[in-house]
Amino acid sequence: MGSKAHLCEACGAQADHRYCPNCGRDVRFGPHSWQDGIYLGRGAALYRRTPREVFELLPLLIAPFRHLDAITPATWRLVVLIVILGVMPVAGLSIFPSGQLAFWIIGLYFSFVWALLFGALLAPSTTNLRLELTAYFGTAFIAVPLLYVALALNLQALRTPFLTDHVSLASIVAYISFVGIPEELTKALVLFALWRWTRLPGLRTFILYGLLSGLGFGIAEGIHYQEGLNLTEAQKASDFAGYYFVNVLRLTTLPLLHAVWTGIAAFLIWFAARVPPLRAGFIVLAILIPATYHGTYDALTDTMPWVSLLVATISIVALAIYTAQAEQLQAWLDISLRENKPAEALKP
Repeated sequence: MGSKAHLCEACGAQADHRYCPNCGRDVRFGPHSWQDGIYLGRGAALYRRTPREVFELLPLLIAPFRHLDAITPATWRLVVLIVILGVMPVAGLSIFPSGQLAFWIIGLYFSFVWALLFGALLAPSTTNLRLELTAYFGTAFIAVPLLYVALALNLQALRTPFLTDHVSLASIVAYISFVGIPEELTKALVLFALWRWTRLPGLRTFILYGLLSGLGFGIAEGIHYQEGLNLTEAQKASDFAGYYFVNVLRLTTLPLLHAVWTGIAAFLIWFAARVPPLRAGFIVLAILIPATYHGTYDALTDTMPWVSLLVATISIVALAIYTAQAEQLQAWLDISLRENKPAEALKP
């Protein structure tokens, strides 16, 4: 006995079997069932429908490219940033797969990410790309080599016995004196240069320059360690997992902390430039406060990591508070300077 004939509700064709010979639909179900066209066997609906539907959909895919002028400039800028962030490491490492340039490509990539974040958070009213690049590369390629020259001229040998002291208080003081102060002074050099040879910008902008200076130092220092001490120790101990994780820190958290500490210095140096009667005090604090954060963090990283993490957190929060009050402080100072009472703006 033959099978019962069905009428396909989708196309009206007669189906002697389960599936319509014309459109491939399962004739047991209505046209709006979830079963519509999902059979992939002989006479499948997808097999019959796909070519036609693809050609029908092609104009829909092409249409957006005919209206590019409807896309806003802000969206295009975002697209460009995403493209850079997406392909920069691959493109750079394809050209320079190894060597120091490869380290710098990855370092610059992370620097670019941090710089975008800093700019978005600070939102300075004016920026100068030339000065931003000067702050970053001036520290990375001029100030950092000067520090290494100083270390080579016996500063390293002088400080080593103090840094290896296991007494916590003594090691903290040593790290502040022999690591914090020299490195924070190194990062501040470009800020003093910008103060001396350029027009002093607004407080938020100057803090951004400080952040970029610290970022340049952190990346340059990280590359120095990645190519030197970290790699040597990894090869000796065959601990390449440890080498990998330390390098991740050298590209992420540690440059951020260097940037934060120099951002605090920039906050104080800006006031040193604007308030001559208190200039010496501001300059000393601009080096000493970041150096204290820096030295304490370094001294406790191995012995008391949770305390060092607390120091890092306090550093970031402190800069955030200074930055949040930057516009108000600048406004107060401008009013006080017009009234010839600059110190009054700094009183609680």
